[in-house]
Amino acid sequence: MSGHPPGPDPLLHVHNTARFFTENRQIAWVLLVATLLWGVYGYMGMAKRKDPVVPVLYAAAICPWPGASAEKIEQLVTRRIEERIAENARVERIESTSRGSVAIILIALDERTEDARKELDDIALRLAAIRDLPAGAGPIEFQKDFGDTAALMLTVASPPVNGIELELRARGIREAIESTRQGATGTRATVVVPFPVSIAPSIAARQRDIIVTALTARDLGRDIRTFDGPGFVGADIETTLDDEALASGVRTLIDENLLPAELPPDVWPPVLVRDPKDTQARMAAVAGDKYTYRDLDRFTDQIKRVLQTVPQVSKITRAGLLPEQIYLEYSQERLASYGLQLTKLADILRARNITVPGGILDVRGKRVAIDPSGEFTSESQIGDVLVGTTAEGRPIYLRDGVQVVRAYQTPARYLNYYQARGADGTFHRSRAVTLAVQMRPGEQIAAFGEAVDAALADLRASGLPHDLIVDRPSDQPLQVRESVDLFMRSLYEAIILVILVALVGFWEWRAALLMALAIPLTLAMTFGMMHVLHVDVQQVSIASLIIALGLLVDDPVVAGDAIKRELQAGRPPILAAWLGPTRLATAILFATITNIVAYLPFLLISGNIGKFIYSLPVVLACSLVASRIVSMTFIPLLGYYLLRPSRTPEPPIEHRRAHGVTGAYYRLAGWALDHRWATLAVAMLLLVATLAASRGIRIQFFPKDLAYLSYVDVWLPEDATLSATRERAGAAEAVIRRVAAEFGRTHTGEDGKARAVLESLTTFVGGGGPRFWFSVAPELFQPNYAQIIIKVGDKHDTRLLVPLLQRALAAEVAGARIDVRELENGKPVGIPVAVRLSGDNPAELRRMAEGVKAIFRSVPKADRVRDDWGADSFSVKLQVDSDKANLAGVSNLDVALSSVTGMNGYPLTVLREGDQQIPVVARLRPEERARITDVQNLYVYSQVSSQRVPLRQVSEVTYAMQTEKIRRRNQFRTISVSAFPVPGALPSEVLRAARPKLDAFARTMPPGYRFVIGGEYEEQVKGFRQLAIVMLVSVSAIFMALVFQFRNVIKPLIVYSAIPFGVAGALLGLDVMGAPFGFMAFLGIASLVGVIVSHVIVLFDFIEERHEHGAPFREALLDAGIVRLRPVMVTVGATVFGLVPLAMHGGPLWEGLCYTQIAGLTIATGVTLVLVPVLYAIFVQDLKWLAWEEASSPPAIEAAPVEPA
Repeated sequence: MSGHPPGPDPLLHVHNTARFFTENRQIAWVLLVATLLWGVYGYMGMAKRKDPVVPVLYAAAICPWPGASAEKIEQLVTRRIEERIAENARVERIESTSRGSVAIILIALDERTEDARKELDDIALRLAAIRDLPAGAGPIEFQKDFGDTAALMLTVASPPVNGIELELRARGIREAIESTRQGATGTRATVVVPFPVSIAPSIAARQRDIIVTALTARDLGRDIRTFDGPGFVGADIETTLDDEALASGVRTLIDENLLPAELPPDVWPPVLVRDPKDTQARMAAVAGDKYTYRDLDRFTDQIKRVLQTVPQVSKITRAGLLPEQIYLEYSQERLASYGLQLTKLADILRARNITVPGGILDVRGKRVAIDPSGEFTSESQIGDVLVGTTAEGRPIYLRDGVQVVRAYQTPARYLNYYQARGADGTFHRSRAVTLAVQMRPGEQIAAFGEAVDAALADLRASGLPHDLIVDRPSDQPLQVRESVDLFMRSLYEAIILVILVALVGFWEWRAALLMALAIPLTLAMTFGMMHVLHVDVQQVSIASLIIALGLLVDDPVVAGDAIKRELQAGRPPILAAWLGPTRLATAILFATITNIVAYLPFLLISGNIGKFIYSLPVVLACSLVASRIVSMTFIPLLGYYLLRPSRTPEPPIEHRRAHGVTGAYYRLAGWALDHRWATLAVAMLLLVATLAASRGIRIQFFPKDLAYLSYVDVWLPEDATLSATRERAGAAEAVIRRVAAEFGRTHTGEDGKARAVLESLTTFVGGGGPRFWFSVAPELFQPNYAQIIIKVGDKHDTRLLVPLLQRALAAEVAGARIDVRELENGKPVGIPVAVRLSGDNPAELRRMAEGVKAIFRSVPKADRVRDDWGADSFSVKLQVDSDKANLAGVSNLDVALSSVTGMNGYPLTVLREGDQQIPVVARLRPEERARITDVQNLYVYSQVSSQRVPLRQVSEVTYAMQTEKIRRRNQFRTISVSAFPVPGALPSEVLRAARPKLDAFARTMPPGYRFVIGGEYEEQVKGFRQLAIVMLVSVSAIFMALVFQFRNVIKPLIVYSAIPFGVAGALLGLDVMGAPFGFMAFLGIASLVGVIVSHVIVLFDFIEERHEHGAPFREALLDAGIVRLRPVMVTVGATVFGLVPLAMHGGPLWEGLCYTQIAGLTIATGVTLVLVPVLYAIFVQDLKWLAWEEASSPPAIEAAPVEPA
């Protein structure tokens, strides 16, 4: 290199890796190939994911207590369970919901917990030790896997009845109607109830007979003739009503005389037929599904068993199954006439339905097992049980007093539906069962997906019906493949842009080719390190590589340029190849260390955020280390073969001061040095103005994910039944389909035609679906809740479609609270704006909640303001008169048991079929428990005698309003007031507008009550606090490194002077692009420090080098800037342009980080080249805080110094 003092060069005696790789080229080539193979092996061996692994450290405990009120459950069940759970030291949060008949407790472990299974096992043992729950409560179900996220969701749904089956069934019904009407007169109409052939005709016939009786009583028709056939029952009546009036009357009769929730779900809606020729058309309008719930149970069980054999599959759960039960439906009067009581009946059936072995007998050296008969093998055997005799000695069988009905569990507790576009382009809603398939830890998601695909293909070919619908609402293998492909494409584009920048900057193909070869070598070594450190390939790790591109090319550019300088000075290639990189080794090593030190403190971020971004500092550090190794090993090797001295000599520094871009820089920087105080004043004014303007930037902790999926929460009042929730969910589905179709017409495809935007809807009623996204916690046992998973064909449509759906659903679906939600990124926050009020008195909590709701409602940008307790619900209370009960020979317990038995059923025994146990339950006939007044008609049976008495004689039925749901947080009653921002607004804007009034409200709260702002704000404060500490650690560590490098305290302060301008530039970039300031933007600003400082370090190194060569102070500052101009522009250009693909394709998560780094680095570069020399001059010439000894005479300038990047 030119510019070093003449005489023997001490570096000629250095032996380092650069020299070894140049002089031992065969070994070097072997190591180069090995490095590439290591990188390929590492990349292929790394697990591929969409997002980093962030364990969801949640569990759930569920304790039923049928018939108990929410307040009683809270006091006697929930609090006991909470106290036991809180004994575990790693529990961070306990949230409970006490509802009528059930307590649900969610447990969140500390995010720093290392062994979650150990802690969950400890909690399970503590819960199992609870022995003081009230009678009838329990058992406690502890779900340790509540936080597990399904790698794949398979929804298995029934297709609609096909045309051939519909035609055959319509023909049979038409013939039955024509036969029934023979000889009839007058205007007639027929009500037909079709059902699958697998359902017992007696079930549908009974429903028909009840309706017929009610039709007669209501005088809606006369001359009623009933009929039945394979798969249908019907009634033909003479009526003067039109179709609409008759259909309305039938619906009213069903609601009044039957329990709609107990209608068999496989039964089609009633069909009204006037002309028998219209039978098929009328049936097509209400056609049901081809396969029953029993069929879906069989199909999904088959799929589950097959997939369990796949090595990569760990666990499979099914959601949406409708279990079967055998009901012994009785009439109180008929049962009493035989002298039967349910408690005695249970003893009889248990004694008959035995599974007790008969022992083992040794006979002549052989062991013979004795198996006594008696176990029920079919429901008909239950009816054949002898339960007594009449006075005449005639046997009484169970079937004489009850009707044995095998049916699905009614009312249903949880249902699953699926909708997708059929071959005719229309949507069909069908019953479904969803399988949540978990992947074994450590397995490759791609291998998992391929194995599952192969298993399903074999199963489809051999066992499943060809028309059975098997869809994937959530498909992580596909999501991972798309995500990895997208980010890898962004990486390739970034590499191309970086090479183009270098080619333009150096305008010499050999240097550009050298850098182009250095990139895959560095990436290969980085992949190898990542594999050793168990870092997965996912969006954060790949984005980290893209961010690192501008940094990792720095060392190879410097090394290659140094080799070129040595060649230009006349060194032989074998010497220049290693001597050039060796000359700058120390300065660049400190710059590399500075960048590593800037990123490594991010490892101090704890909790889920730390786990989410863990791979960012690790991958950046690996890439920087790899870059340093490559620049001192393979770059000398490749430079020996590629680089040649330029044919035209480098222009002298005097020429560069006066001509071209460097001349313009010399004049600008020279003017700034001559007017340094004015320059500093203007810079400070611009800095203050930029920071002041940035106060208007909106804040968003983490953006929403760019995904194909979104979901809808549908909430009805707390006392709503599942059938009502199902009806409202169906109405919401219709609105979603319509809005999506309108969106497709207004947002056409490339051909100008309407697009099919919506792919499918998967609905879960009575609770949430399986956890398909790490931040979406399923709602458990909520009859008033439904979740609709929306899947679109283009994930960019989701963000635009969500506000349209929210507006339409809120306006058109009455009687329900509906929230359309996008999937979250990073740290989930759930409800975006929330205020928690904790205390003891429910009435006071409700009063305060109303005050907070009034505050939010006054904010124009706030929408959907509500609390999470809901309104009080209607309840029926039995006030038992103890004196009357005692005189009648019954107790309070007898009254309670009679009520719960009559309304909900009494379990008697079980019927075993294979590995299934079907409960046998006794309950009143539907017509005897369809109205509230039927409670008073119940009989109370004594448990100690045969005494029975009408309920109305020993108790009074009263009606009242009571709290249906009580929420608690960390063992205190807590009511949360929540709000959502209007479309286009952010949660931070809502809270900023409401904050003054909220603070004033908090000051007026009575003692003993707590006010906490939750939602996004709570998580944001935690995250920003951690990041601020990390940034402080990073800045301090870099400062200490600079002090040791410069052996001076003042110079590091000058180095740091560029940082505020980089921060201001970053904020300006966010403002210009309209992006909010969030965690990733904060991360981008924090990571700017190392990049800025590394540039200033090398600038200072050149200033000192010119000083050692005797250059005057002013020329030393300006010459260093001239020398650094091109390499800085190349490096900064590589970093900035390398981030463009990530900003364009990486999604909302990476936009803030890219904008801050692009703008901040661009502005900081100008500051580094102009303002840093100005500050240096002020500290030397004006403040005299730094010494500078001028040489007696100017030195001869041989050539410009080496240009490191």
